[in-house]
Amino acid sequence: MSERTNDGERRKPGPGLAARFTLGLGMVSVVLAAAAAWILLRSLDTVQDDLVEDARRGMAAETAWMNENGAQIPEDIVALEGAGPRGKRVQSGDATVTTAQGAVATRIYTVPGSAPELAPAAFYAPRDSGARASAHLLLVVVLVIGTLVLATVIVGAWTARRIAAPLNEMVEDVLAISRGRLDRRIRGANAVGEVAHLATAMERMVADLVEGQETERALVASQAEAEHLRALRRNLRPMKVAPPSGWSVETRLVEAEGAGSGDFSDALRDERGRITLVVGAPAAEGMPGALLMAMTRAYLRSAVLAGADPAVACDAANAALNRDLTRGLYCSAMLLQADPASGAAALVSTGHRTPAVRWDAAAGRWKRLQPNGIALGFDEGPVFRKALETLHLDIRPGDAVLLASPSVVAAAARNGRELGEGGLATLAKIALEDGMDAMEQKLRAFLGAKPQADMAFALLRRTA
Repeated sequence: MSERTNDGERRKPGPGLAARFTLGLGMVSVVLAAAAAWILLRSLDTVQDDLVEDARRGMAAETAWMNENGAQIPEDIVALEGAGPRGKRVQSGDATVTTAQGAVATRIYTVPGSAPELAPAAFYAPRDSGARASAHLLLVVVLVIGTLVLATVIVGAWTARRIAAPLNEMVEDVLAISRGRLDRRIRGANAVGEVAHLATAMERMVADLVEGQETERALVASQAEAEHLRALRRNLRPMKVAPPSGWSVETRLVEAEGAGSGDFSDALRDERGRITLVVGAPAAEGMPGALLMAMTRAYLRSAVLAGADPAVACDAANAALNRDLTRGLYCSAMLLQADPASGAAALVSTGHRTPAVRWDAAAGRWKRLQPNGIALGFDEGPVFRKALETLHLDIRPGDAVLLASPSVVAAAARNGRELGEGGLATLAKIALEDGMDAMEQKLRAFLGAKPQADMAFALLRRTA
C-alpha cells in the first residue's frame, strides 16, 4: 500500500525501520567481523613467530647456562617421546636438575644418539614460556574484540541518532501545535520507514484538527447568527391588529432551520382604520438579509401608519433604501390595503415574484393577482414610480386574499417536486377553510423536513 506526501505525490513505502536497522547493523557487523578476523589472523601469525623466536632464544640461552653450570640429567625423569623434524625422536619432560648454582626447575629435551657410542643430545628450555604465550594471545584477542565492540557501538549510536533526530523534531512540532500554533507543520523529511509513515499520519491529523476547528468556529458563528436572527424576528412580530366586525386578519411566519432567508410579514392599521398587510423578501440571507428586512419593514411601517397609500408608502421606502443600501441589495414586497368601511382595496407589488391569491366568493373560484413593479432600493425613483402598478379590488363578504413570500412557491419536497402556484392555491384554500395552523401542518407535511428558507403569509378575509 502506497502513501501520499504533503504535496499530493504518491510515495512508495520502503523497508521498515526494524528491517533497515537490522540490515544495516548486520552488514556493518559482517564488515567489522571480517576485518577483525583478518587482523586477528595476522596478529596471531606475528605473535606465533615472535613466540617461536623467543622460545628458540630461551632454549639456547637455557641450554648454554645449564652446560656452563654442569647440569646433570636426573635418572628418574618422566619423558614423553614424539617425532621431530628429519626423522629424529625427541623426548621431553619437566625435571629439577642439580647445577653449580643449585637445583633448577627446567624442561629437558633429549634426542637419542644415532649410534650407541654417541651420548644423547640434551637441550633445556624455561618452564614459563607457555604463560608468556598465553599473555600475548590474550592481549591480541582483547584488542581485536574491543575494537570490534567499539566500532559496533559507534555504528549503533550513529544509527540511533539518525532515527531519533526526526522523532525529536516531530515531538517539538507536536508540542508547538498543542500550544496553539496550528500553522506549524510536522517535519519528517529525513525520516525513514515507520517514522516517515508516522510523520505523514501526524501531518494529516494536524490538517484534520485545523479543518475541524475551522468547521467548529464556522458552526458556532452560524449558530450564533441564527440565534441573533431568531431574536430579531421575535422582536419584529407583526402588529396586533383588531379588525372591525366582519373582518379577520392573520399572519404566519414559518421559520427556516438556521439563519433563514429573512422573509417577513406584517399587519398594520392606520388612524383612518384601513388595514394593510405586507409580505416581503430581502435579496440577501443571514445577517445582511435580516438588517435589510428590518430597514424595509421600518420604512414601510412608518409610511403606512402616517396614512400613505400603498404606492406612496412603497415610493418613500424605495427612495430611503436606494439612498442607504449598497449596490446590489434590494427587497421585494407586496402590500394589500383595505378600507373595512367600503371594502375597497389596493394591491401593490414591488418586484414580488409570488402572486397574491384571491378567493372570489361570488364567482366561486381562486384568482391570481400580480401587479407590476420593481424591487425596493433598485432604482432612485423615476423608473420605480413608472413601473409601479396599483391593482384596485372590491372585497365583498366571503372574499379573501392571501399574500405569500417567494420561498413558498419555490419550496420543494424531498423528491424534488416544487410546490408551485397550484400548491399555493391549495394552501390558501386550507387556510380559508381550516385556519392557518392547518395550512402550516399541510406545508410541513409536503416538505417532509424543516424548511430551508423562511416562509411568510398574510391573510385578509371578509366574513360579513
